[in-house]
Amino acid sequence: MLGPKKTSATQPIPVWQKVLETAYGGFTLDKTGLTDGMLIPGGSPFGYDESTRKARVIKQATMFSDAGGTDTAYNVKKGHNLAIGEYISPAVGGKAYAITAIDITTYADHDVVTVGTSLGAALTGAVLFQSSATGATAGALIVAPRGLSYEDYYVEDNKDVAITLRGTVFERRVPATLAAIKALMPNIIYSQSY
Repeated sequence: MLGPKKTSATQPIPVWQKVLETAYGGFTLDKTGLTDGMLIPGGSPFGYDESTRKARVIKQATMFSDAGGTDTAYNVKKGHNLAIGEYISPAVGGKAYAITAIDITTYADHDVVTVGTSLGAALTGAVLFQSSATGATAGALIVAPRGLSYEDYYVEDNKDVAITLRGTVFERRVPATLAAIKALMPNIIYSQSY
């Protein structure tokens, strides 16, 4: 049958209230530790290397429920992108240990991330992040945060990403971000508006 076809598309909810500056020239996504098809939400913290033009996401997970001081299993909200073998930490300079298992199937509303050694207590809403080192006081960001992703990106080869350096983001529409990361990006304002 000939004739016009009606198609519809959904547009993501905007995460930016105002963008003042993006990193010049764009970057290619560094796929280290990521799987093709994985979603990186808009407003995720990124670091980048201007000489290689590669940008790397700082993986984070938000606590779904409280964990005790000796727990090794942490209930986190879905959509975190963490992987087995990566180090995670609740604080820069805090405990950081390797993920030994991730249960994504038992619960519909959260995942269970297990580490070999306890990270200590973590409250609901706290943010765990991927660490570059492991040890009792070794928690360190995998890359220095330089800005936030402008929009949602799906992981694929040679994916171009835009990094916003200055602007106002709707905090309630982006992934929860570690306070230490926010402090390193003073030109990003986290608005409490909807």
